[in-house]
Amino acid sequence: MMPSLLTIIVPVYNAEKTIGRAIKSVLNQSLQNFELILINDGSKDNSLQVMNKIAKDDSRIKIFDLPNSGVSNARNYGLQQAKGLYTTFLDADDYYVKNAFDEIFNDISEETQLIIFEYNVESEYKSSRRLPNSESTYFSNEKSFRCYAVSLIMNEMINAPWNKVYLTTYLKENQIVFDPTLNIGEDLKFNLTVIREVSYVKIINKALVNYCVKKDEGLVSRFRINRLETRYKLIGEIKELLTYWELYTENKLMVDQMLIRDIMGYFMDFYKTSCNLSYSEKLKQINDVINRNEVKELTIKKQNKDITTKLIKLILRTNNSVFILLSAKIFNKRRAIR
Repeated sequence: MMPSLLTIIVPVYNAEKTIGRAIKSVLNQSLQNFELILINDGSKDNSLQVMNKIAKDDSRIKIFDLPNSGVSNARNYGLQQAKGLYTTFLDADDYYVKNAFDEIFNDISEETQLIIFEYNVESEYKSSRRLPNSESTYFSNEKSFRCYAVSLIMNEMINAPWNKVYLTTYLKENQIVFDPTLNIGEDLKFNLTVIREVSYVKIINKALVNYCVKKDEGLVSRFRINRLETRYKLIGEIKELLTYWELYTENKLMVDQMLIRDIMGYFMDFYKTSCNLSYSEKLKQINDVINRNEVKELTIKKQNKDITTKLIKLILRTNNSVFILLSAKIFNKRRAIR
């Protein structure tokens, strides 16, 4: 029996309203040589029943019912089961566009290790996330892809696993898995490991998946007190990767810009409905951050050409936590960052 061309891994937690749409977007693809692995991560609603009903007469759909242990563990379990030549991930509230799989596998080499494509963002503000280049392209050596990958990191197109397709043997032979100890940034860490040694990469300048964001719902809407510390560590990993690639010196400005924006992004998180910090606690958090030596050093640098980054630096340099908190509120309303 020939192996499936593609394994799609979907972690599912309390997604009874959307999981049917996600599954049908896979089943309705014109390319049908796939296996669909659904991981029920301890859902408390009717997600499992919905999945069982759809999967009843389709042997390509495999359902695993596990105790709740988080999205990283669910994806890792799916990876252990994956038998497709390639593997991708889909979230339970997202769905593919028509003929997405045809676009993905059109004109690929047997050496292809990674495929990256654009995506649509479905929210109250509909948009698309575009790749830095205007045309689909193919990289066949490490050096050329690494130079391009810098722009992917800068534009946050490297973060998500659901706009990428991975050669399954590349993941398994290199033991690349999601870090279950992280509750934010686990996707970025996973992909930084993926791209470290990758050589053969296909880039598709079409949006092939719809990423759905509902206001005040989902993991991205939760306030996390450890967000900034986690981002510090991840940016440290980006520095290490760029150093390994011998590309850090010319991209140091980009890394600094990412950190400056992350600092303001953290303050913006204080306006998430899930944030229960008091007003005085928010001011204390801001004060603690802006008085760090590394943050002070960042704010006095004047090399940044990006206007938003310059503005954030000016705001942070005031050392006025009340003004900074108000500025974060304005940024949050205008969605100027992230």
